[in-house]
Amino acid sequence: MIDLLNKNSKKFSLSPIYLCLFAFCFSMTIGVFWEFFEYGADKFFSFDMQKDEIVDKISSVTLGDVENNEVKVIKNIDRTILYDKDGNILASIENGYLDIGLNDTMGDLFVNFIGAVIFSIFGYFYLKYDKKNNFITNFVPVKGSGEVPKNIKMRLKKYRD
Repeated sequence: MIDLLNKNSKKFSLSPIYLCLFAFCFSMTIGVFWEFFEYGADKFFSFDMQKDEIVDKISSVTLGDVENNEVKVIKNIDRTILYDKDGNILASIENGYLDIGLNDTMGDLFVNFIGAVIFSIFGYFYLKYDKKNNFITNFVPVKGSGEVPKNIKMRLKKYRD
């Protein structure tokens, strides 16, 4: 998309590396906004979009010596019991402790990062080298062509059949 804008500008011409850096940052920003959305849905509407996970080890400064910023590591957690303010048991978690979404969030951001890097590299080769003989052209829309790329036509034909 930014390449189309770059081609049609008479005032400036951005280098392929800049365009790929922009695409990478844009992709990562969309991923961060998605994680904000998941967090907001969990926090304000009690959804569970940031999937919980049972872990058997935690590291925490809060449980250690806070003044000296020492981390306490608790390993081999077998059971966690949650109580309400009146002492009633709310839940008993077997085989560990309930992580409330950090692993899910970091996993999502890591996958987003890998995808952004790969497609930025593909984009760089598309912009830098011969566009007509590049396999990446099968995935790039072209302004004004009005033609569906060949690989998509084949998929549509299979879908219709």
